[in-house]
Amino acid sequence: MKAIMLFLMVIVLGSMGFSSLIIDGIHYSGIESESDMLIYDGINAAYVISQIGKNSFEIGGNFSFISSASSELFYKSGHFNTVLKAFVGHAYDLTEESAAGLRVVSRVGLMAANFEKFGVFFSITPVVYVRGGFLSFGVAAGLELEQFFGMKTLPVVHAGGEITYRF
Repeated sequence: MKAIMLFLMVIVLGSMGFSSLIIDGIHYSGIESESDMLIYDGINAAYVISQIGKNSFEIGGNFSFISSASSELFYKSGHFNTVLKAFVGHAYDLTEESAAGLRVVSRVGLMAANFEKFGVFFSITPVVYVRGGFLSFGVAAGLELEQFFGMKTLPVVHAGGEITYRF
């Protein structure tokens, strides 16, 4: 019954006409010592399920490849070195309907590195964007805190670009 209610909520919220699909290409780089360094590049995909005024809520995921410049804790020679994430997020758009603007996005979720290390993360990212019709193009840079279970918290900076399509 709970699954049916959740499915219906997603359908109702998604059909309000405010939905968007966001694709980000992001470079992540740890700012820790060499022994804990984590560097990876990947793609985020997020679906905005609800927009109320300047606030929007999203769900999404990330698929990334770990760089060989990462420490041996994360990069395994001969392995398919990946980071996978699933997240929920909140964005506040300071300019809502203008041709150019600033949006601040916060995301929290679960992550896995090489299917061996699991953890949680929190990120906050300002995005400067330019909108043209249903498309917008943005540049983002932010900070992410990653906590793999049994390890210390890793601060990670990230930067990249995004394309948003509004339905």
